[in-house]
Amino acid sequence: MKYMRTVLAASSLLGLLLTIGWTPFPAAHAFAADSSYGNCRNVQLKVALAAKQSTSQTIAATYCEPNAWSAGPHEVDVMTPGATYDSSYWNWPVDPALYSYVDRTLGAGRATLDYDRIGTGASSHPRSTGIAIDNEAYILHQIVSWLRSSLGYSQVNLIGHSLGSVISIQEAGLYQDVDRVIVTGLLHIPDVGAGFAATLLSLVYPAVFDSQYFGERLDLGYLTTIPGDRRLDFYSAAADPAVIAYDEAHKDVVPLTDLTSLATTWALPAGLNVSDRITAPVLVVIGQQDAIFCTAPPLVDCAQPAELLAAESPYYAASASLTVDAVSDTGHDIALHPSADRSFALINQWITTHEDALDGQLAPHSLAGGGGLPAPPAAQRGDDRQAAAGLGLGAAVSRPRHGLAGAVVYLDPDCHRQPHDQE
Repeated sequence: MKYMRTVLAASSLLGLLLTIGWTPFPAAHAFAADSSYGNCRNVQLKVALAAKQSTSQTIAATYCEPNAWSAGPHEVDVMTPGATYDSSYWNWPVDPALYSYVDRTLGAGRATLDYDRIGTGASSHPRSTGIAIDNEAYILHQIVSWLRSSLGYSQVNLIGHSLGSVISIQEAGLYQDVDRVIVTGLLHIPDVGAGFAATLLSLVYPAVFDSQYFGERLDLGYLTTIPGDRRLDFYSAAADPAVIAYDEAHKDVVPLTDLTSLATTWALPAGLNVSDRITAPVLVVIGQQDAIFCTAPPLVDCAQPAELLAAESPYYAASASLTVDAVSDTGHDIALHPSADRSFALINQWITTHEDALDGQLAPHSLAGGGGLPAPPAAQRGDDRQAAAGLGLGAAVSRPRHGLAGAVVYLDPDCHRQPHDQE
């Protein structure tokens, strides 16, 4: 695997962080993009970093309902971005007709909630040492609980990118409260331990040293990518230079402790990893040219879904099913390559053809008001799923399984998604 280096930098920097003070950071990097596919609102969710703590932190998110729902119970996809990204990863403003997963999901008839992770974008920026994977998973759990209890969704899907996939896995394994889990930009690497933290640390440095963050009141534990590294680390040769340039100019931050906590979450071996407690169906999608997992040298051949399936299977022992696929001509950021239409079609087909893990009975609340809309009969949804299964996308390999082992929200009424302006 690429960039396998020492973790001494992590421990020394973490020690420094414990001795420094902190002042609030007025985040300004998140933005609400537009869409013509749905009716949306900006939301602010009051959350706690851990159980029994006060809901003193704010998560900035955008919640959208489609103009036309797909058949069957209403579903919502919760999108968690990766390290040094905010929610714009899922609603990219450069050529959004190709790159916006929010638009595509709304067009497919599902609701979306894309959010700035704690410490990123317009969400709260607490002291960085207070943020780790388990805190992020607990926050995501509160978001899922709000969608179910306040908006009445019986179908909640998690889709994560890279670090966002780690968080989605942790949430789904610890709380078992979601219907499907989509993992992108992430594989498990046996016996890597703390080395993956070193991998990521080789790509980042304190954001206060970066010209984009001069003058911002961030503590030293907030990291960002080294200037110019994103092209090599996140993209294949097929990527659009305009996308890479925008990405480099709008990069976000990641807490150091998020990365170091990978050693006790994502890097744990099969059998000890919380992924083994996920009961929902799981889809894993990786770019064949992912520079972090698939090159220099690869531990598995990312062009061979069967090999990937064999490597990933031990980590999802309790899942209702596991499907693995790899997208050609694609690097780490699968949503930001010209292949985005193919990867979304693959994800969308999988969602429509894999039964939910939970049998919820709540009807969803309509953003337009008046409560939930009645769902079409189950048979109608079955017909839709049969048609989607006939698309024949990709070379996915599936392993069937048998059996299944209080956020406060303030709605902003002034946010409506309109057609994107080309940037």
